[in-house]
Amino acid sequence: MARLSLPPLTTDRLRLEPVGEHHLPLLVELNADPRVMRFVAGHAVPAEETAAEWDARLGARTDATRGLGYWAGFAHDRFAGWWGASAYAGDPAVAVLGYRLRRAAWGAGLATEGARAMVTRAFGAAGVERVAASTMAVNTGSRNVLAKVGLRHVRTWVQEWEDPIPGWEEGEVGYELTRAAWAARARRPLS
Repeated sequence: MARLSLPPLTTDRLRLEPVGEHHLPLLVELNADPRVMRFVAGHAVPAEETAAEWDARLGARTDATRGLGYWAGFAHDRFAGWWGASAYAGDPAVAVLGYRLRRAAWGAGLATEGARAMVTRAFGAAGVERVAASTMAVNTGSRNVLAKVGLRHVRTWVQEWEDPIPGWEEGEVGYELTRAAWAARARRPLS
């Protein structure tokens, strides 16, 4: 993994550090939990695959010059998971929102808190006009987070998988938020 020159970020409860090589043991542990990986791989992922995943994430999907990439999140100095506002191949107007949390961090609103920070980060990057995300249709937890941070469901598709995960037949769902919709949301008074 290459060292990134992304800035650290903070939210009310999260300290977000740019993902670096020293985070790999935490990421390996995260991917080793089959429940965490249920809607990603359908099973625990071995260390070698996690290392390959992060080599790819920190390669073309990171654009440190525009401030797009991945952050490891810590709540009360404990690793909670990772969040990303990453570059999208071939289209600099799109940033991709992603996150993966340890089970111990589920249900506390941290996914939403970190995702909000990533949306803000994405729209702070030069040229980003749309934030996109996708998940399995059956992943209601992730879908709820995407809706809470302002992304809307824009399409559903079903694809064939070599090694299908339970729920694959319901398809994948795509969500997005445009810069204009994000700006309009930010101008609304809090109720």
